[in-house]
Amino acid sequence: MATTTAHPVLAPHSGSYVFTLRFDGTTRDYRLHVPPAAAAGKPLPLVLNLHGATQNAQLEEITSDMDPNADMNGYLVAYPDGTRISKVLTPDPIAKNAQYGWNAGQCCGLPVTKHINDVGFLLTVIADVAARTPVDLRRVYMTGISNGGMMAYAMAAEASGHFAAISSVSGQVEIPVIHPTRAVPTMEFHSVNDPIAKFDGTPSANPLLRLSVMQGIDQWVRADGCGTTPHTGTTIVGAAGSISAGETATPITYTHCREGVEVALWRFTGSGHVWPGSTLNTGPEKNWILAGVGRGIVLVDANETMWQFFSHYSLPTTPR
Repeated sequence: MATTTAHPVLAPHSGSYVFTLRFDGTTRDYRLHVPPAAAAGKPLPLVLNLHGATQNAQLEEITSDMDPNADMNGYLVAYPDGTRISKVLTPDPIAKNAQYGWNAGQCCGLPVTKHINDVGFLLTVIADVAARTPVDLRRVYMTGISNGGMMAYAMAAEASGHFAAISSVSGQVEIPVIHPTRAVPTMEFHSVNDPIAKFDGTPSANPLLRLSVMQGIDQWVRADGCGTTPHTGTTIVGAAGSISAGETATPITYTHCREGVEVALWRFTGSGHVWPGSTLNTGPEKNWILAGVGRGIVLVDANETMWQFFSHYSLPTTPR
């Protein structure tokens, strides 16, 4: 059971806000960015953007840098906080004590072992945003990085009637079997050189991350009834002498799916466990800010690419 603290309705006020919810007996927060387009008073699309494990909503808002794209394209962005992933705080150079995670199946930490109802919480966040500013509930989307990307897949599998499309950055499907009630468009951004969520599923520093990216893609291809032979687009190659030298980006798309959806993958080489388009960890390694995640990549802007993907899709009916 969820309750909402008393806050004024935001519409049509653009800006960034933090709100608090009581959900399942605990206090949980989310950040909300409202674009200038809200001034028109019309319902806007909503993107939920989820942080990775040991991170938090503030860090995700900073590192994904989605707010400018939301302002340009006229959509709302909610950045929810997960729950404590361990009993030990994990300091971060950008956001202090970034210690949260999601119950995305097998990963990660206390949210899984404590059976946190993150599906219910995220649906409550959508309802709370809609109570504050007009939301087009046929155009709600979800994305996230790492454990947040895994949670986006979990939401698509378990609450597919609420999401028009989802995208994952450096995440994998962490549910053994998926049975969405409708075909869900999905897009994955992932590097074959990711040092944390390894592309081929081999054991990494986190022993839970052993599912391969392609095993998850194959699950969605089957669930969405897509053709099994993908179309591979033109590979983008980083120019010699640039910050992208040695990196590549290849689009792979599965089409002929039920309900006209697509399953897409951007496969990178030479980069790491990062948000594509962010300048974090680009350039000389001595200047990198985030340790252990590998090199950044700017060949593809994940924010604009996923928004163009999202904008093709809406739910056939408004969720109830």
